[in-house]
Amino acid sequence: MPSTWQPSAWGKALTSSGDWTLVLHGDSVTVTLGGVDIVTAVADVEAVVVTRGLFWSHIRIEVGEWVSRLYGIRSKDAAAFERAFAASLKALKLRQRTAGFDAAAHRATL
Repeated sequence: MPSTWQPSAWGKALTSSGDWTLVLHGDSVTVTLGGVDIVTAVADVEAVVVTRGLFWSHIRIEVGEWVSRLYGIRSKDAAAFERAFAASLKALKLRQRTAGFDAAAHRATL
């Protein structure tokens, strides 16, 4: 089940963040800005930076030259996204390592 984040109503009004949605589903991240979906693999994300404020935070996602700044998210929701993204990246790396070890073990037994 995908996890979804977006600005709070107050955060949107007070930070002028506009409408955006951030979805983490499996090994991909989707940022929807102005009705346009931008989908990228978790592995291709170069940086996720969460800057926490007293009430609202902002998330910066960097993929190559593309940088998205998402304002107006509640601080606890931004922290939840940061944890979920880190867990997704860790799980992806573990699956990649396991596949590498399985391939090496298979070659060694042949």
